[in-house]
Amino acid sequence: MTRCASERETGLGLGWTAPDPLPVRVETPRLVLRVYELDDAPALFEAVSSGRDALLPWMVWARDTHRDLAETTHFITSKIMHLREPDKLDNVVLGIFERESGRLAGGTGVHGISRDTASAEAGYWVRGDARGRGYATEAARHVVSWALRPQADGGMGFRRVRIYCSAANAPSRRVIEKLGVRQEVHQREDFFIPGVGVTDRLGWGVMAEEWDCHEHRSRV
Repeated sequence: MTRCASERETGLGLGWTAPDPLPVRVETPRLVLRVYELDDAPALFEAVSSGRDALLPWMVWARDTHRDLAETTHFITSKIMHLREPDKLDNVVLGIFERESGRLAGGTGVHGISRDTASAEAGYWVRGDARGRGYATEAARHVVSWALRPQADGGMGFRRVRIYCSAANAPSRRVIEKLGVRQEVHQREDFFIPGVGVTDRLGWGVMAEEWDCHEHRSRV
């Protein structure tokens, strides 16, 4: 009996569990991707509040979150506490910081963690005044590597990463296309964006064996 067949019968699927310790820092040539600390609250609040118009309409959460420093502090606190419960972990949020200046340039990470398929969805955002420098692509490449790298090598040990965006979100779509991963989904008029309306939903996916975690690029 194969391993997967046995897992399906017991209802456990692939039975992914969070690595211990959890890898919460990734370094790229120009960036540091790491979990937020409480001291980051002012920088995160400033990054969102000063560039809210640039984040909208695609970053829907920017519409009604981080409305004041207290709310941002609560957000960071909740994410820190969430990491203390690995059995309930369904997302890991990382800030994108410039290596040289330490300035907060955006955010990334994984969410929608599925234990039975050992998979997660990757996402990213970059503040308006830091765009045009390739930060989103650089962060996305390394986040995919971090997510798919075996836990023994300091990764999250997922078997699959998925990425979605609206077909109308051309900048985000270009970032994903630069990764060279396979487009798997085109759902017509299945993604509502406030202020834009109903749009097509696009999805991409990459398996661990299809991604080079050292070169941070697709093998296919």
